[in-house]
This record gives sequence, structure tokens and C-alpha cells, in this order.
Amino acid sequence: MDTTGLVLSAVGTVAGVVSAYFAYVAVRHQLSRRRHSPVPPVPLPVPPPAPTPPAQGSARYDVFVSYGREDADWVRSFAARLREKGLSVAYDEVVSRPGGIRVHTVETAIREAAHGLLVFSPASMSSGWVRQEYAALMQPSIESGRLFIPVVVGDVELPEFAATRYVADFRGAGDGSGQDGVYERRVDEIARALRDR
Repeated sequence: MDTTGLVLSAVGTVAGVVSAYFAYVAVRHQLSRRRHSPVPPVPLPVPPPAPTPPAQGSARYDVFVSYGREDADWVRSFAARLREKGLSVAYDEVVSRPGGIRVHTVETAIREAAHGLLVFSPASMSSGWVRQEYAALMQPSIESGRLFIPVVVGDVELPEFAATRYVADFRGAGDGSGQDGVYERRVDEIARALRDR
């Protein structure tokens, strides 16, 4: 190759490099914008909305009863009396199924109940589980007007929100087997309050 060919080859190479540089300068602001712009987020699946409490006419249960383990016998008898008055009553023993997960079962029953009732006793006041049920029953009572009935069966100091409600006081009323009729009157009052809401 002679000197002229070599010079022409070098000039062509330099011209190609210079034109590539000017082309890069012309589009580099577009490239940097693309490189620094946030990548559009991939939409995450939206979880379904939390089910809303059923309207009273569509509730599966008239009332959910929360209580401490030690009060189970009293609650069984009490719930039977409410059922005799034509009410559908849910509590953990009624809604639980073999293999079911307790927290899900109870949450569903509370959500599907038109109203809530908590049996206040020393046993229930010391139960962490009952405190959780209390919160789950009290919140819809405050927010949407569901009836919440505190039922007192032992000497306890009610939590502040429960104390704002009229209580059904069964202290000294026995189990309904006595002739004074106090127990039955209290059950009738609760049944009437649940039906009238």
C-alpha cells in the first residue's frame, strides 16, 4: 500500500470516529433521560377488599358471644335460652370444625353476626383471646352501629368503651333455675334488644 492509500485510510477512519462522536452528542441527553427515568412499576395484584359486615337482614347469626373458657358452661346454657327465643347464636364451640383454624373461624363468625355480646367475668378479663374478640366486636359497634351488649356475670371493672353501654347484669341471677325470674328477665331483655335493632 502506498502512502496515499494509507493517508486516505487514516482520514476515513478519523472521519468515521468524529461522525460517531457527534451522533452520540446529539442523542446523549435522550439516552441519559431514559437511563435515569424510573422504570414503570409492575402493578402488584390488588388484594380483594375486606368483606364488609353483612346488613342485619343478611347476617348469618343474630349475635356472636365472646367469653372466657371458665364460663363455658354458663355460656352454653345462656346461648340455649337465646336460641329458645328464636335467635341464631354463634360462639366458638358452635362455629368450630375439626381441622379449622380458630382465629379464622371466629373472625368469620364475628363478621357474619349482626351483633356482639361479651360475657364479662374475672376469667374473660384475664384472657388475651377475649381481649382480641372484644376489639373485633367493639370496632363495628362504634363505626357502624352494631349492637354490643356487655353481659356481667362476675365482679369486674368494665373497659371504658364497654362501660358506656347499658349492661345486662347477671350477678346474683343464678343460672335460671331459681324461681325469682331475674335470669329469665335478663335473657328476655337481651333477646328483645337483639331483635329490635
